[in-house]
Amino acid sequence: MNFQESIQALYSLINYEKTDFSYSDLKLDRMREFMTLLEHPDIHSPVILVAGTKGKGSTCYYLERILASQQKKCGLYIKPHLLTFRERLRFNGELIQPEELARLVTEIFPIIDHMEKYSLYGKPTYFEVSVALAFQYFKKRNADYSIMEVGLGGRLDATNVANPILTVITPISYDHTEILGETIPQIAREKAGILRPHIPLILGLQEKKQAKNTILQIAENLRVPVLPLEENYSYRIHNRSEKGSVFELQSKSGREGIFSLPLLGDQQVENFLTALLSAEHLGYSPSNQQLQNLLNEAVWPGRIQIIHSSPMTVFDVAHNQASFATLCHTLRDYLGIRKAVFLLGFLNGKDFPGIAQELSQIDSQVILTTPFNPKAAFPADIVHFFALHIPHYEVINDPYQAFKRALQYANEFHLPLVIAGSFYLAKLLSDKLNVTLSKEEVEL
Repeated sequence: MNFQESIQALYSLINYEKTDFSYSDLKLDRMREFMTLLEHPDIHSPVILVAGTKGKGSTCYYLERILASQQKKCGLYIKPHLLTFRERLRFNGELIQPEELARLVTEIFPIIDHMEKYSLYGKPTYFEVSVALAFQYFKKRNADYSIMEVGLGGRLDATNVANPILTVITPISYDHTEILGETIPQIAREKAGILRPHIPLILGLQEKKQAKNTILQIAENLRVPVLPLEENYSYRIHNRSEKGSVFELQSKSGREGIFSLPLLGDQQVENFLTALLSAEHLGYSPSNQQLQNLLNEAVWPGRIQIIHSSPMTVFDVAHNQASFATLCHTLRDYLGIRKAVFLLGFLNGKDFPGIAQELSQIDSQVILTTPFNPKAAFPADIVHFFALHIPHYEVINDPYQAFKRALQYANEFHLPLVIAGSFYLAKLLSDKLNVTLSKEEVEL
């Protein structure tokens, strides 16, 4: 297969029409068989599993950058992607090359075909194949560490087939409640499914006490050593601006220092510290200067990212109530925004009342549109949730027309434009995001 054919083969595995999804369908037995047929690429380098609701992708990114500063070769698997599937598979900070991805897909698809014909569990899903590609890629590159962002939940996620040397859980909040459970303890139990007896857990700051208590109880039962972030680090933010934050750090280990971080939001400081605590537990202690150097170069597209200056345009992949709360606080505290145009598009199943409630913090002109995904929520079906909280709203189904109208409003009323609600709105901004596409991808 060439690159285009490999991408088409991967996307052919997505079942967009499946509506009777049950979390119990995510059986690890199929993934274990898949790994066996691939000769267990998941055991060739130490695996770090990172689960949570918020900040897990950023935490994985920071951890990879910190370990790279210590001359470690790291594979990084994240999901979903903004513009190209290659974003999911990274090595030493670089996206997998198109030709390398094509080779991996060509190698792995005979196994997929075999399982479709002969396996009791059927053929692997799109998500299972993406995880298998990551393990296979990191094996070929002789990674020192494989950092894996856990997908939905944790207990039954395809990444959980691995036996990690370290687990990390970032903040937990409500998301995918129709699958993971409607209460925080239920969601926390699913996330804590990545824990292993005696394998250490780095526990990010949990705003919800029920989440922390549930995880600590499970960890105690499994005799898991737990390192809570707040018991190891304290920080104070000195300055917030469109350039990011300046924060002072003190650690239980004796590290002290003042750092600047260009990514926006207090949560990014916490994500970075969670990654730093993880690296230090693994035995790596970069100097303050090394840490500042990697922070200076930090780029994580789609996370409260300013992508244009006139009008100020912010893109964020917030898609649940907790992430919209963070977005609104950051717009206010870092950018001084109290009035804005919001271009929003969502997939089905989101907490629309909660999201609308958070948006009411800001004087908003909201335009609802349709993301580039077959499972997108139709704006007309969800607009009533926003009408209860937002006095000025509009429905424009076509995302390009919606984007054009949003820019018109922003320019006419001299307001910032905020685009949020889904990774699948990124296509609107492909010329402005920090993602380098190959010639083949541009032509796809």
